[in-house]
Amino acid sequence: MPGIVLVCLLSAALIIVTSATHFEIMTGVAILRRRKVLSKRAEMVVFLGSAFVAHLFGVGLYALAFAWMHYHPEFGSLAGLAGSNATDFFYFSLTCYSTMGFGDVYATGDMRILAGLEGLNGLVLIAWSASFTFIAVERIWRDDPK
Repeated sequence: MPGIVLVCLLSAALIIVTSATHFEIMTGVAILRRRKVLSKRAEMVVFLGSAFVAHLFGVGLYALAFAWMHYHPEFGSLAGLAGSNATDFFYFSLTCYSTMGFGDVYATGDMRILAGLEGLNGLVLIAWSASFTFIAVERIWRDDPK
């Protein structure tokens, strides 16, 4: 199977898994809010904390994919790495996911497709978290009798 096909399949799988995970975490938080078991402040901490957990989980999955691909040269590599440890792969994944992309580390070969799609996936999920948080805060303030 050509490398680009495998990269596209891996990208699709990661987009599905990260989106589904994000959905499940946000749904769980919404259910918790409806049960009214937390104070307003605790709700906000749970909302924001769960969003961070969902995003960091996604970044970690992509980092694992980049690490695996980095050690299989037919997919390309990550140029500019200070080393080849978990921190390096997580850092690269974080810059792609957040679309910050400093440029000190960059993907080569077919791996570039995964890096680009991670940015698109991250952008959509970050926007989703922002929308979810905005709606949650609006409801918390609306429900506040003060």
